[in-house]
Amino acid sequence: MDQQQAPQPPAQMPPQQQPQWTPPPQQPTGWGGPGYGAPAPRPTGVTLAAIYLIVMGVLLALAGAACGILGGAASSLGSQDTSGLAGLLGGSLLVFGLILLVLGIISIAAGAGALGGRGWARWTGVAISVILAILLILGGITSLGAQNGMTSAVTTLVVGVLYALSAYALIAAGSWFAARR
Repeated sequence: MDQQQAPQPPAQMPPQQQPQWTPPPQQPTGWGGPGYGAPAPRPTGVTLAAIYLIVMGVLLALAGAACGILGGAASSLGSQDTSGLAGLLGGSLLVFGLILLVLGIISIAAGAGALGGRGWARWTGVAISVILAILLILGGITSLGAQNGMTSAVTTLVVGVLYALSAYALIAAGSWFAARR
């Protein structure tokens, strides 16, 4: 008998292993990329408060400069006044104008610094806002009794309340300012 060999199945080759695809290592790509956290966005209240401080600071500085110029002019006229009343009023107006000018410059600096997230600007803005809010709200309340000054009283109250809201916005954003250190 012929021994026929049964056909042998072809030798099984192990399946070829396909190399697993691995993504290339990620390189940092800047803000928002892997490994980096984007800075927290500036709160809207801080932005509005800073803009308000800058705008009102410019107005205060202009008003202070105008009062200073008028006070200086009135003081020079006081030398011809025998009673000295014009000189006294002119000097008082000059001092008031200088105070307004300094408050305006500080307010501008505080607003600009708060936009940049500076802690000193935050507390300076809070101090200026609180002081002016108290003065303006009290002034508006006392002028409400005047019969012909209703528009002026309401405007003064609104400006004072906006200063108070600015102070609140700067105080409430403490964590945003703390992250800037």
